[in-house]
Amino acid sequence: MLNDQDIFNRYKTKQVEFKKRANVTLIGHSLFDMWEGFEKTLTLKGLSVANLGLSGTSTRQYLDVIAKPKHIQHLGKTVFIFLGVNDIVKEPNYSPQQVLDWISQIIQETEPFAVPNTRYFLLEATPVNHIETVANTDIQAMNTYFKAHCPAPLTFIPTYEKFLDNEGNLDRCLTIDGLHYNEKGYAILREILETYL
Repeated sequence: MLNDQDIFNRYKTKQVEFKKRANVTLIGHSLFDMWEGFEKTLTLKGLSVANLGLSGTSTRQYLDVIAKPKHIQHLGKTVFIFLGVNDIVKEPNYSPQQVLDWISQIIQETEPFAVPNTRYFLLEATPVNHIETVANTDIQAMNTYFKAHCPAPLTFIPTYEKFLDNEGNLDRCLTIDGLHYNEKGYAILREILETYL
């Protein structure tokens, strides 16, 4: 498990991304962070992207290590937030309600750095395929709560179904390890995000 210092160290390696003034901002965990391994200069529908994803981060860590210390200095017109699944495993105070509260606090902390009329989107957590750390039932419970209680200014984006196989798990042809996406997985993620641009 990555501690707060590990998350800060990863942030330091991504200074260029965190200083970038882009049209789209990605805030999240490894499923955003690892995208750069497949596309070094990420664009969505021709728009510039600042990928502020940090592998291993929980929502609480992103709030405490990144948002509160003001390490985000610019948000684009569109902000996609992909957080929550690591909290199930890492945070002793985990509950779906607590995660949504932390996400709301991240927005409050970073809103002063947003352009006028910034739109915020919360991605539904995607399934896993037989990994030891988290079960799909826990992910689905969190997603159900997120969908029912998604607060303004967030818009909820369904993703879970698009990544499923016939047995209700993350489709093996979309993943490198049962959790993280491969190129085909990122093609689906791109398609989902570009729908909202």
